[in-house]
Amino acid sequence: MALNKRIWRTLSEHKGRYIGIFILIFLGSFTFIAAKGFGDNYERLVSDFAQNNWQEDISFSIDRPLEDIAALERESNAAIESYRYYDLPLTGSGELRLLTPQQKVNIPAVTSGKGLQNAGDILIDPFFAANHGLEIGDKVDDAEKIFEIAGTMALPHYVYPLKYINDILPPSGFGIGLVSQKDMDAFPEAVTVYAARFADRDNIDGQIISLRNALNRQGVQVSDWIDAENNKRIRMPWATITGAKTMAVPLPVAMFFLCCLIVGVIIWRTVKADSVIIGTLYAQGYRRRELVRHYLAIPLLLAAAGGMTGVFLGLVTIDPAVSYMANSYYIIPYQKLVISVSDVLAGILLPMAFLGLAALLVTRRELGKTAGELMKGGRGKAKVNFLESRLGLERFTFHTRFQLREQLRSIPQLLFLLFGVTAASMMMLFGFTINHSMNAVFQSGTDGMYNYAWEYSFKETRRGEVPDGAAPFNALRCYPQGKENAEFYLTGIEPDAGGIILRGADGKILPKNQVNITRPMADRLKLRVGSLVTFVSKLDGQIYELAVDGIIETYAGQFIYLPLDAFNSLTGQPEGSYTGVFSTEVLPYEEWELSGVKDLQNLNNAMDYLAAPIILAAVFMTVIAGLMGAIIIFLVTSLMIEENRGTISLLKVFGYREKEIGSLILDGSTWVVVAGFALGVPLMLAAAGAMYAYLGEMINMVLPIILSPVYVLISFVLIIAVYLLTRRFSGRKLLNISMSEALKAGSE
Repeated sequence: MALNKRIWRTLSEHKGRYIGIFILIFLGSFTFIAAKGFGDNYERLVSDFAQNNWQEDISFSIDRPLEDIAALERESNAAIESYRYYDLPLTGSGELRLLTPQQKVNIPAVTSGKGLQNAGDILIDPFFAANHGLEIGDKVDDAEKIFEIAGTMALPHYVYPLKYINDILPPSGFGIGLVSQKDMDAFPEAVTVYAARFADRDNIDGQIISLRNALNRQGVQVSDWIDAENNKRIRMPWATITGAKTMAVPLPVAMFFLCCLIVGVIIWRTVKADSVIIGTLYAQGYRRRELVRHYLAIPLLLAAAGGMTGVFLGLVTIDPAVSYMANSYYIIPYQKLVISVSDVLAGILLPMAFLGLAALLVTRRELGKTAGELMKGGRGKAKVNFLESRLGLERFTFHTRFQLREQLRSIPQLLFLLFGVTAASMMMLFGFTINHSMNAVFQSGTDGMYNYAWEYSFKETRRGEVPDGAAPFNALRCYPQGKENAEFYLTGIEPDAGGIILRGADGKILPKNQVNITRPMADRLKLRVGSLVTFVSKLDGQIYELAVDGIIETYAGQFIYLPLDAFNSLTGQPEGSYTGVFSTEVLPYEEWELSGVKDLQNLNNAMDYLAAPIILAAVFMTVIAGLMGAIIIFLVTSLMIEENRGTISLLKVFGYREKEIGSLILDGSTWVVVAGFALGVPLMLAAAGAMYAYLGEMINMVLPIILSPVYVLISFVLIIAVYLLTRRFSGRKLLNISMSEALKAGSE
């Protein structure tokens, strides 16, 4: 159809406008494919590794070897296998945790080189190899034993290679090594641990209880009872997966929705301007569906081009992102990526559907008029709407009256600008809030609560005196009755432990001779002072109940603190029992005595390590938000200038200067930008609250939403700066409108 030649002319005449729409569509499709592709592929790697290599569901230590493992397996419907480990300090630098290979549970995966074949062979994790410049064939040794590196490996129960289960990040120089049972015999101090994986994958909790009961009947003393759902070595990758998949849909849909608004406005303006031409074409025999196809061509072309470009570049980024996470944070065997055809089609077809539907609704409405009505040429163009008539604009000055009238006659454009600025503000604020919230969590736990330098946890319960400068504590992993995924620690502390400061919301110090709970636990379980909390011990299934006396204003984990004597009495332990100590200095305990050591002074360094990807994400979201805001503001100002060309020309004839005209035409939307930012703050808080709650349920970690006034101010300044710069850039188009256009319009 000859009319379609106009498509390319329209694109070239308004290329800035359509490039902006193309970029928004590209960003939406790119985000969808990159985030969903990364999340799906990384989830597949983690899930396949856990399934194919029989990742443990529970691990525990006991006071003596199990006599009949086969009978215990039948009774608990599980595969149970023991392994041994020993922490080997190396002659040069670093430390390797040597483990023995398993055949039934936590089966190792060789990622390079070959498996254990000869005496003295060792497989090490790829992180340790890379950090120490080790290659296959090199030697690792301590004072008594030399091992030769046969290859690298990954272990299902050490996906995140923490030394102690309560660590936040692996210690510097720490790594995992796999050696044969025979080589492990050279270390008589090696510790034995049992791991179990249950057959019925739909009733793991019930089988855990059965296993626990069976062990109790055998009369063994159980310690270090750790289930996979609360094991950070296993669960940490799921935080990354959940975060990526959570962002894969809302952000692209928001961008496509914004594109719908602006495309609808553009098509509506275009059809209104072409009404005389369309009426003439009707009179010449053109059918409505032919004209509808013509006006749908540009939105569909933009959607297809932006979608395909975004999908292609998104697919390119998936492999590097998955490879980076598999090689820089977690130890997971890397597999070939799987590209979802449905995701690819969705990345292309979704923007086409959004934009096509928006353009179709607008076009069919306008083209539904008769040829005669269309040829009258915008008869109702100057119609006063309800808002304009109600406001009584005549009482304002000409400058204010002109601005208000222009805004009230462009409601769709105002909505697009409002929603666009709101979305950009939400993204920017969300990035800043994540970073600030993480900082607040760590600072409230280290700077505000603990004045001790070290925390030592023992494998066995102890009694008696503790070293000078140390304070004993006892701890028990529990969960609220009916909420097994909300695990917390019941902790008994000495009331006179001066190195622990518990502060309430008013900043006053809470007594330590009462029951105090941390703020995350109070918020998650909706508890307040005087509430009763019923909980179950993870160790023996006993049910306890306590009344809350105080709420600690800290976000450093989920804890219930009570006096040590009350703890021991409640749990039935002998008076003076403790499982750990806080200390102001390093204590001379042996490795085999400890189940964990935490450097409380070094938690800020851990924060820096963990915050690196969060800061990167915040920077990325800030850049995207700024770009999105600039595009939206540019599109709106471009439309405003385009549809006011005649008015601008006439104002020039009347002697108005460029600056005055710019103020009349463009400054009226400033309040919309401010309103959009103001609307973005509560919407961001609501969206972040829903996302944080979902993540908390997935990884049992409560993150507060702490909005910093400083970051709100920074975000507002950035949004306004983007608005002013973009408006100034767009305002240059005013210079290209000559006074002759008004004279030509008058002669016509």
